Amino acid sequence: MFFALIVKQLKILSRNPLELLVLLLMPVVLITILSVALGPIMDGNGEMLDLQIAIVQHDDEEAQLETFLQKLSESMPIDEKLKHNIQQMLPVTLLLNQLTGNEELKQFIKVKRLDADELRGARKSGDYDVIIDVPKNFTDEYLTSAFLSGSKPSLNVYLDEDQPVTSSISKSMLDYFQQQYSLLTQLNNSKNFDAAVTIPKIEVASDIETIANQESITAKVYYTFSMSVMFILYMASTIASLAFLEKDMHIFDRIVLARIHPITYLGSIIVSTILLAMIQMTILFTVSHFMFDTQFDQVGLYVLITLLLAIIVGALAALLSAINYRNNSAGASNVFSAAIISILALVGGSFIPVSQLSSFLSTLGKWTPNGAALEAYLKLQQHATFLDIQKYAFNLSMLGLVLLVLAFVLFPRRGGIS
Repeated sequence: MFFALIVKQLKILSRNPLELLVLLLMPVVLITILSVALGPIMDGNGEMLDLQIAIVQHDDEEAQLETFLQKLSESMPIDEKLKHNIQQMLPVTLLLNQLTGNEELKQFIKVKRLDADELRGARKSGDYDVIIDVPKNFTDEYLTSAFLSGSKPSLNVYLDEDQPVTSSISKSMLDYFQQQYSLLTQLNNSKNFDAAVTIPKIEVASDIETIANQESITAKVYYTFSMSVMFILYMASTIASLAFLEKDMHIFDRIVLARIHPITYLGSIIVSTILLAMIQMTILFTVSHFMFDTQFDQVGLYVLITLLLAIIVGALAALLSAINYRNNSAGASNVFSAAIISILALVGGSFIPVSQLSSFLSTLGKWTPNGAALEAYLKLQQHATFLDIQKYAFNLSMLGLVLLVLAFVLFPRRGGIS
């Protein structure tokens, strides 16, 4: 009998082609429109923004210079000319002069110095397009490798790959600085050492990595998932409305008279909604793969997140049905469809990435069904592992459990009369 109730729910929705059209066609249309309209901005081809650069120094460069001069004096005499030339080669000072000394660059580059203990917070904040971390003893090691011998020092550079244009500009600037500085080193050395001394070519190495080491997300990928997780919520209100129609037509009363427990009927709503939600997402992802070339490399993890989201949708359908039955009105499902889904979509990032608006909204959005699922899908697009998405899976699991408990507690046990 339980299976028959599930089949009944599936047949009822299949007889409403308009509802199916909205649930399946509208997401594809919106993905296309939003990708075209907002793609240039999200993909980094829009108007140039200010380039925010943070430089983190772990020690004082002047003190490092004095340390090196003492070391160098033990190997050779140091006259004022040599000392002056070395002072002109301080790498961090030269880099800062290149970034802030050019009037044209000043129009869109903002440089801020940070203390060493601020590095971790700066990487997590997302406030900077580029973070240049100057390790401890960098200046001393660099000058030692240039004039004496020693290992080459390395800058740590963190780029925000969500901003492809600024990342490309930053890489070009650092490459140019490296070339110019290597040339300057050779020129200065050639004036202070005799021809018998071999001067190695020194490079300012920079270990460039992205913040969180993630690939960028294109507009098409973003809106594929953001629209999918938003429209799956409409499945809950649709099923709840159809369930209330059965009550209004006294079909539910007949089911109770047939000695089918109301909880069995509620379970059929949950299971049928989960199946329909899974089918809906499968169709949307398949269309997205062929239309927008969206890749799904870790199928198992996609299925897991989709199943957890579908369970939440099934629980929502049951909860809305319970409220409708108790109030003898379809108002709950109507309000959910007309207003609450839009609020969830905004907070969960279905329209724009909420992390660009507010850190509070970003945190709150990860506790919405669509927001948590969206974050998990985007992480998977960046080749994340289960450990990377387990917090989102936990959020979805908790939301589903709470909604299921509420639905079973609130659903009436006798013909819609509590």
